[in-house]
Amino acid sequence: MAPRVSLVVAVYDQPRFLELVLTSLAGQTLEDFEVVIADDGSGPAVRDVIEAHRSRLAQPIGHVWHPDEGFRKTVIVNRAVASSAGEILVFIDGDCILHRRFLERHWRRSRRGQLLSGRRVMLDAEITRTLTPADVASRRLESPVFWWAKSLPSSRRRGLYMPWMFGLNRAIRAGYSVLGSNFSLPREDFLAVNGYDERILGRGLEDSNLDARLQKAGIRAAAISSEAIQYHLFHRSGPMPHDAAAWRTFSHPDAAWTPFGMTRGPVR
Repeated sequence: MAPRVSLVVAVYDQPRFLELVLTSLAGQTLEDFEVVIADDGSGPAVRDVIEAHRSRLAQPIGHVWHPDEGFRKTVIVNRAVASSAGEILVFIDGDCILHRRFLERHWRRSRRGQLLSGRRVMLDAEITRTLTPADVASRRLESPVFWWAKSLPSSRRRGLYMPWMFGLNRAIRAGYSVLGSNFSLPREDFLAVNGYDERILGRGLEDSNLDARLQKAGIRAAAISSEAIQYHLFHRSGPMPHDAAAWRTFSHPDAAWTPFGMTRGPVR
């Protein structure tokens, strides 16, 4: 039987980060899920972390890998989705640790024609350096007292899990768009636009392009911040290599379906 949720984790190296992320999966309140690692060309240390957690986690962990030829997240995530089986697709990055109710909230809020998009608590360099798997497994990380002074102030409210505020938060957080490290949608909706556009290589544009095409398909984003909480580990990000023409082309696509996605050619 297919799992309710396929969790697609996009990674490139950073095995210590992946260790912390996979540790956070063991305590998820929703247990009916699979994990698919979308590996953009990492070295063997990442494979070793995955193998170690296959014996620790009750849920299956798939590993989809291709050679390192630069930032090709669009390609490897599409391949990971193709290898998955869940009703709902949840996407995160390998630098984001999950609150224990993360998958449960994405599952409970999911419905056809709606994309759910959240945001992150941005941890600073100090806590990122000292954080241990024990801090994650014990749920110490889920206490705001633990990370409050070591996080970006503007992101702190995103880490306050207060169910009585969910309705208000949804009402005031309109106009959300796709954030690649925290979003979900039904499998059928992702396939309806043919997934990510694989012409987009290099960091940036992949999420805004997907969001624009989903909107053209009638699929709207709704906020799930402060419900599906995640904690982002600090690191430096590389530049976005796209020129002005690429920004115009991919930020404003002509159609919902891309012929350069999970399958090649016109809409089927």
